[in-house]
Order: sequence, then structure tokens, then C-alpha cells
Amino acid sequence: MLELDTCYSFSQIPYISYDGLDDYAEKVIDEFMPELLTNPGILDVDAFIEFYCELTPIERRICYNGKVLGMTAFNDGMVEVINEKTGQPDEIFVERGTIITDPALRLKRNEKRGRFTIMHEGGGHWLIHRKAFADDNPYGPAGIYKNQYRAAKEGRGDYLRSTNERGDIQRMERQADFLAAALLMPRPAMRVVFRSFFRYYHDKPRRIIRGTSPTDDLYAIQLPKYVAQIFNVSEKAATIRLEKLTAIVNRGWAYGF
Repeated sequence: MLELDTCYSFSQIPYISYDGLDDYAEKVIDEFMPELLTNPGILDVDAFIEFYCELTPIERRICYNGKVLGMTAFNDGMVEVINEKTGQPDEIFVERGTIITDPALRLKRNEKRGRFTIMHEGGGHWLIHRKAFADDNPYGPAGIYKNQYRAAKEGRGDYLRSTNERGDIQRMERQADFLAAALLMPRPAMRVVFRSFFRYYHDKPRRIIRGTSPTDDLYAIQLPKYVAQIFNVSEKAATIRLEKLTAIVNRGWAYGF
């Protein structure tokens, strides 16, 4: 498993740009399954989590309202889940390196969301945030709040956190989201897909700028659908990825893919 080489904040949150995360994601995929960089396809997230990240995935319902769909155990300990038989909160022991996901994510209609959630946890938090949640880090989320777990998208007890701590949590969530997308849709493979999309329409590859022409507005709708199908991700995730790479931009944007 490739370690992230970068600087870290006082609370051990990585200081890294989106370009830096993209570079890291490319190196990880090159180490795990290099053909995915030049031949766009679907990443086997289960194999990646178990064999590359060496994590143990389990399925448990984490909360009643379904807002928290995934959780990572950075240390051995007890974690609260919902007992499927009684419907009541229950505590289970989990070992360090356990990824917990809601069983509902295994349903066919939730497949793409499930793939992104498990990559957010294992491909995002586990790969780059282990230092922040190390049990010997007195300044990170684990040390301050005795919280050795990381919930995807929405943490527990955020109202207890200081402004600085909420800032750290938000930064980690953004990093985990970006890295998950970069692993599922690697930048070199996205360039291949981008060019093939324009070949299909017998057009020259170029940045798509919304609001400048009916053609670009159509491309801005069709390209995410194309990307989503190739990588088995949601159209929303594909759209955000394309926007982060500035392959699709709004009028007035000046930077390039």
C-alpha cells in the first residue's frame, strides 16, 4: 500500500492540493491495476479494499435515518450500530482496519452509491487520514474526542466540535471524496474517455463550456452519462469529477483540463 508523501497539519491532516491527490491516485492505481490507467473500466472496489488496502469490510446498519452509510475503524474498539433483530442501538467490537457499510448499499439500486461510499472510507480516509486518527495523536479527532472512527458524509456529535475541528473534519471529507473519485475515475483514463466521446460526435476534443452554445450544453449533459457508464459511478459523481478536472466548466472559467 503506497504511503502519501506530503506535509501534515498540527492535527496530522495532510496538506495537499487536488492535483497532488490526483497524482497519488494514479500511483496507487498503477500499483494495484495499471491497465485501468490506459484502458478505462470498472475498478473492483471489493478487491481494492480487501487486497490493496488490507481492510476488512462488514455490513451493519449504522444509524436510523440512513444519513451515515459508512464508517472506518482506525483503532480496535466498540462502535454503536443498529441491531437488525431488535432495531435497538447495539455495540459491537471491531478491529483496526474494519470498514462498516450499510447493508442497503448492496441493493442493485444503490450499487453506485455503495461503490463510492466504500471508496470514500477505504480509498479515501484509510489511505490518507490514518495519522489523524492514530491513538497516539493527542491533537487529532481521535485524541480530542475519543472518537476512533470516521463516519462518511456526516459524523456523530459534530455539535461538540470546535470551529477548528469542524474545519478539519470538512477538509478530510473533501479530500476523501476527491480521492475516491480519482481512484474510481483515474485522470489518465478520463482523458482517454474524453477523447473517445468527441470522436463519437466527430468533433475535436475541447473544454465544454456551459452557456456558450446548444452543442456544449448538450455535451455537458451527455458526457457525464458516458463517463458514469464506463466507470460504473453515478452521473452526479461523474459530473463533479469532470468539473474538478475542468473538462466541463461554466462560462467565464479560465483554466484547463
